[in-house]
This record gives sequence, structure tokens and C-alpha cells, in this order.
Amino acid sequence: MWLGPLLFAVFNIFLWKYVGAVFMPEQLARSVFGLIPVLSELQTLVLINTVAFYFGAYVLFALAWPKLKPYFRNAFLAGFALWLANVLIIFPMMGRGLLGYRMPQGWMAASLPLLLSHWMFARGLQFQERRS
Repeated sequence: MWLGPLLFAVFNIFLWKYVGAVFMPEQLARSVFGLIPVLSELQTLVLINTVAFYFGAYVLFALAWPKLKPYFRNAFLAGFALWLANVLIIFPMMGRGLLGYRMPQGWMAASLPLLLSHWMFARGLQFQERRS
């Protein structure tokens, strides 16, 4: 249960700090500041809550993985579906375009490291399955 979300969070933070990849909770927090400028005074609090909600969604997905597995068939398709949800739904909702092509880093620096972290999430989901 905990390995997939932990790998996802660690890889996201590593890629953000050392590779310069996009950190999704930070991008989501910036879009909140754009919508509600008054919250920019509470920047740290909003960022902490965004991190908790974003990574919490992956924890909930990992908890529900035994029930979701028949729909996705394997962990890698589930990770790919979550990555598609990020790049095809969340990025455009933030005004960053499909695959994040409107980001300053470019679409490759926005979407490919995110795909790598979702692959690690899927690998963690795969390890939590019982082997018989």
C-alpha cells in the first residue's frame, strides 16, 4: 500500500530538485494563487495543503488498487492512465496546455519526468500485489 505512493513522492521530489522537472503540487498551488490572489500571503500553507491533497490522491488510489485492478488489468496501465489524467486534464485546466506545452520548461520537461514518476508508482503498485 505504501510503496507506490512513497516511490512516486520521492521520485517527484528528486526530479524536481535535481533535474528541474515540474513539481505538480507547486503548479497547482500557483494556479490557486492566480485564481485567488489573497491566498498568496499564505503561500506555504497552500503549498503544504496542495502537496497533501495531490499525494493523498495517490495514497487513496493505492489503497483502492485491489478493487481497481480488474479495470486497469495491470499496474503499468493504471500508472499510464494517471499520467494521462495529469497531462490531458490537469495541465489544460491550469492553463498549461496539453502535455504542458505552455510551461516555461517546455512540454518534454513537463511531461516525461512525470511519466517516469508514474512508472515508479506503477512499479510500487506491482510490488504490493500478493504473489501466489
